[in-house]
Amino acid sequence: MKNKFKIINAAIACIFITVLFSGLTVISGCGTLLGMDSDDGEELTFASKSNYERNDILADAIENPNTVRDNNKINIGQTPEISQINDSQPEQAGETDKIENQTVPDSVISENTVNTDAIPADTTDMQANNIKDGTVRLKFIAAGDNIMHSNMIDDAKERVKDKENFNFKDMYKDIASIIKSSDIALVNVETPIAGDEFAYSGYPMFNTPKENGFALTNIGFNIINIANNHMLDKWEKGYINNIDFWESQQNVLLIGGFKDEEDFENIRIYEKDGVSIAFLSYTYGTNGMYLPKESKMVIPYIDDATVERQVKAARPLADLVFVVMHWGDEDIFAPNQWQRSLAQMMVDNGVDVIIGMHPHVLQETKWVNRPDGGRTLIAYSLGNMISGMLGAQNMIGGLLSFDIVKTTKNGESDTKIENAQIIPIITHYDKRRKAFQLYKFEDYTQELAKAHGNINSDNKFSYKYIKDLVKQIIAPEFLSDFYKE
Repeated sequence: MKNKFKIINAAIACIFITVLFSGLTVISGCGTLLGMDSDDGEELTFASKSNYERNDILADAIENPNTVRDNNKINIGQTPEISQINDSQPEQAGETDKIENQTVPDSVISENTVNTDAIPADTTDMQANNIKDGTVRLKFIAAGDNIMHSNMIDDAKERVKDKENFNFKDMYKDIASIIKSSDIALVNVETPIAGDEFAYSGYPMFNTPKENGFALTNIGFNIINIANNHMLDKWEKGYINNIDFWESQQNVLLIGGFKDEEDFENIRIYEKDGVSIAFLSYTYGTNGMYLPKESKMVIPYIDDATVERQVKAARPLADLVFVVMHWGDEDIFAPNQWQRSLAQMMVDNGVDVIIGMHPHVLQETKWVNRPDGGRTLIAYSLGNMISGMLGAQNMIGGLLSFDIVKTTKNGESDTKIENAQIIPIITHYDKRRKAFQLYKFEDYTQELAKAHGNINSDNKFSYKYIKDLVKQIIAPEFLSDFYKE
């Protein structure tokens, strides 16, 4: 099956919204249509061009998608003060959720043909009539924070085989089949791949070897999110290098990183087998670090007005709108009132799925009714996918899994989300804080739990503690029968 993605400018949606809602002011700075339809590439900004080349043994021979990108070189900005690094002590939990969880029929979202304003009406009608009747079903999976601490980088160095520089791929081998079985797989890459002109480093200012990126794409991740509080850990140059790295990877759509305002207003659309998804991504902050004043680059900070505007712009461009939010309080199991308020705004504006990151622990997943008669799936936090953190609660994360079902009849299409599930996964390491391994928790054992290196840190970790924690946080409707025993 052909799989493609493209970037659609929000200018299209500005026109669309203006036509629908008379009196609405046209959004300034929408720019012109920017496609991804050229083979031209830019000169790389790593220390050498060879830094983009794969030297691991699992390189895939996949056709590289066509891209067009700016050819700007960004200079290294001034080193800011590290005043607000937010990966240590948790804050207080928020207020009670005001979004009611109700059981309703699956939502029906009417399809909007991408770029309809640029196509004559008769052509649009002809295209609609030519759509083949039938049903397309795609499997979607989202993973939480992929964090590479320094001991994990050392571990990957110790595990090398043949001519490898680092071996991260074995850390993921026990969940690889789950990711590979999906059609679309998203992960938050929390620690930037800032290039080997910077030293590789862990907390608090990360720089992860590119081999970790290769390991993620090898197991099937094709939507990479970089909007998070560590995206400026190696300043402006590291940010542009991180963007350039991911844009160079085959069959990958990068979300959450932007080279200028025009790029920020270009809505990322992923298309597969006739199904289109608009992706938006934002972060609460960047640990007190900021771009230089003269920089053209953009950090997608969470701003209510901006999120609402871009959601409205994205809504007519795709079958579904997914928003990735880096938000919430670390080590707190309940969403705070700010998360709930933002979620309600997105629900009111027709977002189909909200995927939360950052707290490093699981938070609730739920369905919420929308004013348009549909419903929104909210996963407030998926926790960590993998990390070297020390808390017992940080060892368990979740994969959000669901089916996207698009049914077309007589030229009209409905798109639904079905079979939503959280698949708990656990990070294992030994008493040296090495030998990192991800497992589906259903495949984890009492024996492995007893050997986990975390038992020496907070004395909480146990097989029962982890299983009970999952059952306390995630509603039974999203869990397999394994957690209902």
